[in-house]
Amino acid sequence: MKRYFSLFLMSLLSLTCYATEVEHGDDKNEEIRKLLAMDLEQLLEVTIETASGIEQTLRNAPAAMVVITDEDIRRRSYTNLTEIFADLPGFDTMQTGSSQHVTAYQRGYRTPFMQRMLLMINGIVDNHLWSHGAQISRQYPIGGLKQIEVLYGPTSAVYGPNAFLGIINLITEDGGSLKNGETRVNISTQLGSYQSRGAEAHIQGKHGDWRFNLSAKTFHSNEAGLDELAPWGFLTTEQLNNKNTWGAILDLGNEGVKYGEYSDPTKDWGVLGEVHFRDFALGVIAWDTREGYGPYYAGDRVQPNVYWKHDAQQIYLKHDSQANDKLTVKSQVSYHANRIWGNWVEAVPDWNENKSAYSYVSISDWNSLNYSGLFKQDYDYQFSKELRFTGGLKYEAKTLTKAYDLCSYWNGTFCSSESGDTGRYGQGSGVFHSTDSTVVIAPSTLDSMPEENLVRTRDVGMYLQALWTQNKWNWLAGVRYDRNSMYGSSINPRVSSIYHFSPETTFKLSYGKAFQEPSPIQLWGGWSGRTGNPDLKPEQAENLELIIMHQQEHWLHDLSLFTAYYKDVVKEEAENAGTRNIRGLEYRGRFNYPNPLFKNAPNLTGNLYYTYTESSSSITYDQTARSWLNQTSELGDIAPHKINLGIDIPFDQDWYINWRTNYVSERVLYSHNPLREQGKTAKSFTVSNLSLGYRQEIFDLNFTVKNIFDKEYYFPGGEQADSGDDFSQRSLGFRNSLIPAEKRSFWLNFRATLN
Repeated sequence: MKRYFSLFLMSLLSLTCYATEVEHGDDKNEEIRKLLAMDLEQLLEVTIETASGIEQTLRNAPAAMVVITDEDIRRRSYTNLTEIFADLPGFDTMQTGSSQHVTAYQRGYRTPFMQRMLLMINGIVDNHLWSHGAQISRQYPIGGLKQIEVLYGPTSAVYGPNAFLGIINLITEDGGSLKNGETRVNISTQLGSYQSRGAEAHIQGKHGDWRFNLSAKTFHSNEAGLDELAPWGFLTTEQLNNKNTWGAILDLGNEGVKYGEYSDPTKDWGVLGEVHFRDFALGVIAWDTREGYGPYYAGDRVQPNVYWKHDAQQIYLKHDSQANDKLTVKSQVSYHANRIWGNWVEAVPDWNENKSAYSYVSISDWNSLNYSGLFKQDYDYQFSKELRFTGGLKYEAKTLTKAYDLCSYWNGTFCSSESGDTGRYGQGSGVFHSTDSTVVIAPSTLDSMPEENLVRTRDVGMYLQALWTQNKWNWLAGVRYDRNSMYGSSINPRVSSIYHFSPETTFKLSYGKAFQEPSPIQLWGGWSGRTGNPDLKPEQAENLELIIMHQQEHWLHDLSLFTAYYKDVVKEEAENAGTRNIRGLEYRGRFNYPNPLFKNAPNLTGNLYYTYTESSSSITYDQTARSWLNQTSELGDIAPHKINLGIDIPFDQDWYINWRTNYVSERVLYSHNPLREQGKTAKSFTVSNLSLGYRQEIFDLNFTVKNIFDKEYYFPGGEQADSGDDFSQRSLGFRNSLIPAEKRSFWLNFRATLN
């Protein structure tokens, strides 16, 4: 640990030393120093909405947070959320390139999907109803965002179920900052490697009692090819095109590309919008991702050139009312529809003696349909100057798919169009052998979900918080009660104390509990490759955290020390499996200096983040026994040390460079990964991205090189990560034990503002 911590301290020391030089410089820089110090103070006093469900300053928020402003997004040339996640502290982010394009483990908690974090748009939860996952890909338009609020730690005391590890809240512009009668339009386009192309538009306006904002985005890509990824033995053309493995299926394909060729297509789009009239707001969230399987799966078991799809449609109505000079009431009613569906082409090794080179092959059709209706109301009562109460009620009714509607597959699955046919070999209606001369494709799923495969649930929740301010102290105490018609009730408290030691220094101490609902996909969504478990219990979390914030003239320091305990952990096999203990340190630093390189240029700004994490699990997978043992060990796939450094270097008023470097230390692999037993690890890596930008008042032009040094590196595999790495034979399982990352790529972005 000493070596890694020294690297972090050296980075911090070098920038702090420069601060000393600046402070003793010419008097002519005094005004500039005051202005840039004011910028950091404004950052500390920025208004956020996520920590307690009400507007607070970052200094007074009872949680660890990172705020990414619209200016940060422009200066860093971000075009999507996946790029932002890679630069955040406290996340182990894997760009898997699969239908779940990014998987990020927050605060050392490895999960099968991104289920333990709430993703919100303007406070509206956008996690999937069935998987509870946050779908982080290229579908969300970010050009119309005011800021992104990243919260660390459990907040079930305010938000109820699934606010387990943290929250990402995307706050859009709403036209409120415009002059009356003004309309503003932003458009942007993107071209890049892998024949990638994207376009985004944002319009906002203010006209009398009306305000509106609308953002839309589309993104298409072929994604990285095999020669544009780090080499991996279970991702080769020879495996994908092996006649013994795949048989007659190689005569088919997707969108003009035959199976047997590596192809990873992407077609994403998204729309975010709100119309405000006086105290009412009508909003929409709609998006669709259609993505191939990329390098996530072994090429002797899965063809990547197939679309797996996620979509969401939400429409909501919000009303804010001022009942009197002390009481504010916020109401929301919403309708939410989600779907997960697509096709899957697999080859299971023939289990008969001396036949493992051949396969049982299938092209299957999958579907799930899910709906929700929600009503919630939040209350904010200013009892006195020092004492404030907040609370709320929630009712949500859901109609959910139970098992996947899964046709043309193995026996033992639910298929809405099933005729009772067990196929050529009695294994399933869509299962044939790689030695067969023709392909079997059974009827696909129906458009609607049969009533027998639906389940209806009801959720009721209520919470109460008291916030007391006295001199330099802020206190918060809250509790929430939630009850679900399937798994029962949960009570989660939260307390925090904030002490403003001086105008520059603040101490925060917080304790909170949270619970994570079992996702329907794990409760009932089983199939022949994974069983569901309707007896799953909610996961529970406890978190204790100390936060220290200190502002200097050129630095804003923000340090967190936390320890967390989790029980009834739900792992990838849909089982409650023991406990986890995680502790860590997160440093979040922002800096702002007069530019030492170019005279009369804007300030040099940036961030330095450091994350230290220890994660242990009370169970360990035994590869020999092929079972889980009650044995405490390192959880795996979590890097103990991570450093994120970003610097904005302006040349003059128009030209600038943004440099971002991310260091991830060596990682012990997850115990289900067969490479761990062999003593193999996910090696450390350092990846840098460079953007050169030209900026005018009405347009920006950015040229970005990702992975500028063309580094070959690997992410730990997802879920069971069970392929192994003996490339001389068939893989041990479907999911690659290591996922090859993209090599160097090039991107050009153009953005224009029209008034």
